[in-house]
Amino acid sequence: MLKKITLSFAIGIALFTSSTIAANASTDLGNNENIQYVKVKKPTFTGQYTKVNGKKGHRIITPKGTILKVLGTTGSTTGSQRSQAVFSLGQISYAKQQRIYQPKNGIYIRNYNTTYFKPYSLKLPMRSQFLQLGQYANNGSEHYKPIFVVTMDGYLQYYSQSRLKHYRIQNNMSYGKPGNGGPAVDNPLFKIKPTRSIKVNRFLVKGKHYYLYYRTPVKGLAEKKVSKTNYRLTIRQLTTIGKTWHSGEDFFSARWTNYNVGGHRFFYLGDVESGD
Repeated sequence: MLKKITLSFAIGIALFTSSTIAANASTDLGNNENIQYVKVKKPTFTGQYTKVNGKKGHRIITPKGTILKVLGTTGSTTGSQRSQAVFSLGQISYAKQQRIYQPKNGIYIRNYNTTYFKPYSLKLPMRSQFLQLGQYANNGSEHYKPIFVVTMDGYLQYYSQSRLKHYRIQNNMSYGKPGNGGPAVDNPLFKIKPTRSIKVNRFLVKGKHYYLYYRTPVKGLAEKKVSKTNYRLTIRQLTTIGKTWHSGEDFFSARWTNYNVGGHRFFYLGDVESGD
């Protein structure tokens, strides 16, 4: 009888130990170059600080469930070396920007693995993309046309033509005086206060049709009132186009995606390149 009890106890210990190891096992994510976003699985520091008078304050522990954009990784070359990654909150609302300090060059965070992070695909594909009214033609006709974006924290931010002209923002890639602008990453569009900001209550995705629901209409967008307290903006993704223009030995290339937003043409300028 004693042998039977001892054997059962030993098996129990073995089962407990193996299950504990399995629970603690994690997969390194640094060698997967296809991961653009992750969701936080455990509260942890991911490189952001509080903002105090425009300067860095104390560390912020990022809550579970937060979606982060992966800006870069070190990768893992050996079994003992764990990957690190640089994260961003992505395009967040102007109000939230006033409370969070994100170091410009980012901070490499250790333990980039499945214990703390889960690869994530955006449910709303056009989230954080700046959509501009009109058609892209690379002739200036689209400059300063109204722009809107759905931020990572769920706000629809709209920028009027007058506000864009004030900051000399031609589109999400170009700003400043023609031929004398700065790098696209320094575009004021990403940081200035929008003309209007509305909380998106919910959204639906059906193929390439996206439906945004919010409580207050946005002047400049063609939403429809669908209930006593809700307006719906219908967005349909169209074709993506790439084109190169030549002028002597110089060239300029652009890639953009067309959208139908409430019956009006909009576009997202995703990439530009120039050289000789």
